[in-house]
Amino acid sequence: MPTQGRPSLSVVVPAHENGAALDATLHSLTRQSLPRDDFEVIVGDDGSAVPLAPVAEKYADRLAVTCVRSERNRGRSANRNAAAARARADTLMFLDADTVAHPRLLERHRDFHAGRAGRPGVLLGQRYDLDWAGADALRRGEPVGPEMLDAERGDPRLEDTAHPQRMRDFPRAPWVLGLTHNASVDHESFRRVGGFDEAMVKWGFEDLDFFYRVFHLHGAPAELFRLDVDAFSYHLPHFRRTTNGLASMDNMKYLLRKHLRYDVEVLYAINTFGRHLGRIRLYGDAIDAYRRGGLGQPAALPAALRAELATSRALVVGNGVSTLELGAGSHTFDHAAPPGETNSHLLGTVLQQFRTGALDLIVNVDLWRCLLPDDLPAFLTRGLLKADRIELVASRTDLDQRTLLPVPLVADLDYLVDMLGTHFAVAVAAHDAATVVTVR
Repeated sequence: MPTQGRPSLSVVVPAHENGAALDATLHSLTRQSLPRDDFEVIVGDDGSAVPLAPVAEKYADRLAVTCVRSERNRGRSANRNAAAARARADTLMFLDADTVAHPRLLERHRDFHAGRAGRPGVLLGQRYDLDWAGADALRRGEPVGPEMLDAERGDPRLEDTAHPQRMRDFPRAPWVLGLTHNASVDHESFRRVGGFDEAMVKWGFEDLDFFYRVFHLHGAPAELFRLDVDAFSYHLPHFRRTTNGLASMDNMKYLLRKHLRYDVEVLYAINTFGRHLGRIRLYGDAIDAYRRGGLGQPAALPAALRAELATSRALVVGNGVSTLELGAGSHTFDHAAPPGETNSHLLGTVLQQFRTGALDLIVNVDLWRCLLPDDLPAFLTRGLLKADRIELVASRTDLDQRTLLPVPLVADLDYLVDMLGTHFAVAVAAHDAATVVTVR
């Protein structure tokens, strides 16, 4: 219920050059089961050539609606932030201006946050991606029938996560499904993370970055996010520029520089939502299991290699490797040590922070053994653009590969060497504490 004259839900609708779609969105908000006094609507007009305020004003007699306009196009992050700055409610809901809300949509968002009794939380609704027939039916005021909502029009996130394992993975990285076309968050969390990152002015990933920061702000609790398939909306057809995909890759590279962690790194690969969730879970478990099993330790390094590292520009990957004496310009991926200027919590499958030829060598102590079969080639091929050679160190261990499952562990080095030998120059050297596979 509203408190002290304030609504319980502020609906933020970012818009740019799409007055017809915005009109459909606002019309759907006049048909909500949630009482009118319980929510407000704030339209953000991001420098549209034809101002969108008149579209919003059409509904002033049916909605508590305002329009916040920027005279120039500043990007989706800045537009959402400017609109959210006017919000009065304790809960913010983000609804895209090309999205038609089901009549109970706002009620479900309101009830989720009310049920948390002041605790932070995020509700992710689903959407149907309509084609022309569904969109025309809505605009005529007709219901959208089941024949308009088959798998081709479904929410791509739900299709990708249909396997039961994917939904078990969801609490480990729920932000991966954090699209702002239909989502809500407590206002306090929004304020604490500083809203959306306005440095991201191009298309894509600004919503994942926002929800990633909210997730980690609260210590990554499993119950913070909920995916509600009954909080649904209809996504209207709209023109997508082919350049949006390229722009999104620029934002992805920015995210990798901003969050030097494996759970963002995995997004760089072309994969489904579900596979991203699975890899974040698997690699998080692998990092923990390797540490518990005593793998990745610098003690496994042969003396000659340790001496070379002291005078070389190197990247060293492992648990505890940040304690090694390393040459100037070196960096570590040491998950057992805090992140810092020269230490990151990455796997090494992208390596974009290093220029071509920036390193003399890359040394990976055991953690390479958890990389999936399509991620290990990425580590090697990208690594050899940055360094002259890569040393894959396999500690001698009594650990049974089968006891670590589902965490992977390369155990058969002969198979690995045979596989790599057709693509690289490979040499193998056995030492007291480890076997070292040199790849050039």
